[in-house]
Amino acid sequence: MIGHSVIGLFLNGWWLVFNGWIHYLEIDFLCKAAGKPGGRLIPLWIGINELLIVAKLSVGLENSFFLHLLLLLMFSITFLKIPWDAAAAPLVITGTLYTFIEGYSAVCMYWVARNAKSRAWGMVLQIGISLLLMAVYFGILKLVRKKYSDSLQWPVSSYLYVLLFPCGFIVILVRMGLKLDSRELERYFSAIGMDTSIAVFIILSGAMAIFLMMIKIFCTIVDQVKRDNQMAILKVQLEGQKTYVEEAEKRNREYSKFQHDIDNHLLVVSGLIGEGNYEKAQEYLDRLHIRCQSLAGRKLASTGREVLDILLNEKAGYALRSNIRVSCRVRIPEDFGFDDMDLSIIFANILDNAIHECIVGEFDNKEISLFTKNHGRFLIIESANTWTPRTMEEGTGLTNIRNVAAKYQGMAEISNIDEKFRISILLRSPEGQS
Repeated sequence: MIGHSVIGLFLNGWWLVFNGWIHYLEIDFLCKAAGKPGGRLIPLWIGINELLIVAKLSVGLENSFFLHLLLLLMFSITFLKIPWDAAAAPLVITGTLYTFIEGYSAVCMYWVARNAKSRAWGMVLQIGISLLLMAVYFGILKLVRKKYSDSLQWPVSSYLYVLLFPCGFIVILVRMGLKLDSRELERYFSAIGMDTSIAVFIILSGAMAIFLMMIKIFCTIVDQVKRDNQMAILKVQLEGQKTYVEEAEKRNREYSKFQHDIDNHLLVVSGLIGEGNYEKAQEYLDRLHIRCQSLAGRKLASTGREVLDILLNEKAGYALRSNIRVSCRVRIPEDFGFDDMDLSIIFANILDNAIHECIVGEFDNKEISLFTKNHGRFLIIESANTWTPRTMEEGTGLTNIRNVAAKYQGMAEISNIDEKFRISILLRSPEGQS
């Protein structure tokens, strides 16, 4: 009797350890799939679930699976700050996969109970099978995250039914069909017999294959939607660039006309001076100077990078002509080894998005501010513009900014407070460039 009690306690302890690892893997998958850090809160989540398992073992708590999913959703929203539409797909995946693991476990443990020669040997087999199932659970989650991590980080509320409904049907069918949440589980498997258990194992394997195919289909749909959205954004950006080109061509035509007439202007000035009419000559030169300035445009940026100066002055000039107030204080230290193309990507996307928002928004005061500051080997870029408060989806422009920031071991953060959209970008100058 004492030996049986020790084995029972050991199995219960192992069950707690096993489930602790399972819950660690699910919360780790959720955080990584949603692109959110959550390392410090993982022990809290494991502790909550260990208490839930103890309650289940002590009082025979039934139907704890759906309570577990609800707790995980609430934990994600409340503590991890993951929106429900970003957490939904990973939750569906882990919940469905865990149901398969429980189904396999029930079938295998029934086989152990029927074939183990001793209680100790049965315990060894149970631990071995649970380790194998844990490895399968870990392997599938790792495979899904590796192949579909980009798709799972996309807000999918509109397309979740592709994954939710079939997986929900599978979960309910498996859990109710095998009575996984009932205290009648052992009696149920004893009644169905070994041959039926083998058939259940095969059916579970087929359902698992269908489940993995559904994940692939779901992520394929999300990828296609992402590509369509990116194409739409690129189309808008292309239209914006066409506007800049048209404005530049217009100024070039005016400048060409001015160049064509410059000899005549100089002749007029020379004639006035020759006649001794210096006051009229000065007045004519002043008017000529104003005309030159209007053609050259207002120079708002002197960054230390010629390419960046051209870009910023062109886009800032377009913003000013669109009745948008622009404040630009950008300076790139000479010893900072950033590639001009990378800087152009960052500043062009910042200004394109800001100008577009100001033009389409109905504001009395439309303004854009853009400035930089450096600290040590770090460059900080900050921008703010008026905007219409709404739920924002990150587009290609911000993705490109984040990619460039990552290249220089930096990051980009956005916020929207008091009808202002703000973006802050941190870049680290490459070593050996000073």
